[in-house]
Amino acid sequence: MNKIRRIMGMILISVSILCILGGCDIVDDFRSEKDLVDYNSTYGVSDGEYTITLNNTMLEAKAIDDGAGNVYMDVNTANKYYNSRIYWQADENIILYATPEGMAEYTPDSTSYTVGVSTASSSIPVIINRDGMLYVSLEFLKENTKMDCAVFNEPNRVVTRTNWDDAYMTTVTEKKAVIRYQGGIKSPIFRNLEKGERLYVLDDGAGDEWAQVVTEDGYNGWVENKYLDTPLMTGLEEPTFNAPVFTSISKNYKINLAWHGVYSEAANEELGQILTEVPGINTISPRWFYFANTEGDMVTLGSADYVNTAHAAGVEVWAMFSNEFTNFDGEMTNEILSSRTKRQHVLNQLSGWIDEYQLDGINLDFEMIGESGADNYIQFVRELSALCREKQIVFSIDNYTPMYWRHYNHKEEGVFADYIIIMGYDEHHTGSDVAGSVASMGFVRQGIEDMLAMVPKEKVINAIPLYTRVWATDANGVVESFNAGMTEAAGYLESHGVTPVYDESTGQNYGEYMSEIDGRRYQIWLEDQTSLRSRLEMIQEYDLAGVASWSIGWESGPEIWQIIASYFN
Repeated sequence: MNKIRRIMGMILISVSILCILGGCDIVDDFRSEKDLVDYNSTYGVSDGEYTITLNNTMLEAKAIDDGAGNVYMDVNTANKYYNSRIYWQADENIILYATPEGMAEYTPDSTSYTVGVSTASSSIPVIINRDGMLYVSLEFLKENTKMDCAVFNEPNRVVTRTNWDDAYMTTVTEKKAVIRYQGGIKSPIFRNLEKGERLYVLDDGAGDEWAQVVTEDGYNGWVENKYLDTPLMTGLEEPTFNAPVFTSISKNYKINLAWHGVYSEAANEELGQILTEVPGINTISPRWFYFANTEGDMVTLGSADYVNTAHAAGVEVWAMFSNEFTNFDGEMTNEILSSRTKRQHVLNQLSGWIDEYQLDGINLDFEMIGESGADNYIQFVRELSALCREKQIVFSIDNYTPMYWRHYNHKEEGVFADYIIIMGYDEHHTGSDVAGSVASMGFVRQGIEDMLAMVPKEKVINAIPLYTRVWATDANGVVESFNAGMTEAAGYLESHGVTPVYDESTGQNYGEYMSEIDGRRYQIWLEDQTSLRSRLEMIQEYDLAGVASWSIGWESGPEIWQIIASYFN
């Protein structure tokens, strides 16, 4: 018996030595369940649910299966992170999806659907309804989105990627490596790592013992640095994806557009005189269409004679359609755009006017749309685009500079519109509490560069202001302002004996004076030939599709239009 005890003692001592020398491989091989991460409990995953990892970050939302092995993602998550074209028509509880062949319509839990006027079917429902929430098939999402996607089980997880920028990656150097939930040898383990396995590095620990990594199958955790190669910046391979092609109209000349502020039918009669005083433009956009109420009824100030007069002068007419009521109102606009019935009512009215007036284009000018109405707005853009394609006329969209209004989804606008017009002004607007330029050169450049990051230059037009604001600041620092055309603004400085000087910070001529009448400080950043030429040179520098001018009547004289024409005609 003592001999047996001595033998067993020697075996235990040998095992202990081997564990010390070999990194405790035996202990790892015989790891108990308590050493492993309880994945479902940790991440709040119920039966039939899947975690979703996007670009190495786990989303709060969960995917589900339909009980037959098909995985679905809720439409809000699919729209927000993967494909904004997936549109939930909430009042009808259906999904609409724009395609080059027409608008596809999917009813929950049905394998039949429509595309335009055609009927089609799928092997499984594209959309399912679970407890009032709609879910879209992962297979549909993969087929219609540029993305990498893999589904894993035990535990259930969906691993996706939509960003293929270079990433720091490392390689596992020893088979004894494990990935843990947190740093430290007492933290529970996700799984063993394979020697040679690639890992994304989120944090290399900067000399610490542990690195935060993500495995290619979606585990985000920590590994001891001694088991990893030095991280290297690595290029990621993008998947092959054939994006649908939506046709566009592109003129074989630079656009030189001027907006015409039409506020009554009588104003249309000014066009003949305008065309003699505004030489060189090839496109005019009269303010003709706007909303009468939140039912989608519209007002038209249109005139077939106006279009005929413009055509006789070789000028196209892109009628402006704005979301004005008594003023631009995003909430009232959303009452219309959230309803497919109302949107169709709007399109039907436009369709009739396009034919009646023989328009060359529609210029959409929807302002003050909030984030809550952004999806409804972009769906209307898709549907209006389809109407313009049917009528074979140009579809252009006016946009603020992108920096504060990215929820307008400019990239998607660039797919469905022929031209995107940047309203390159209102850097300091009527409601500003500090005085400043309407459009400094840095502001204009930033707006152009931001838009070009989302829309090809062949579709981008930059709009320039023919007005400025006169700013008045009282002794208490209270600021007020009002609009002034080129001549009027320069006249204020001249009448007070002020010679404007060039302001390097804005790239404009600037002047100020103290009023003897009200004691306020008046400041004016002029719009003149200096600022005009700088903007036009910037448009040429970026080789944009053209220029738009807001608006006819604010200019100092025909020489302004001659300067613009000299850059583009």
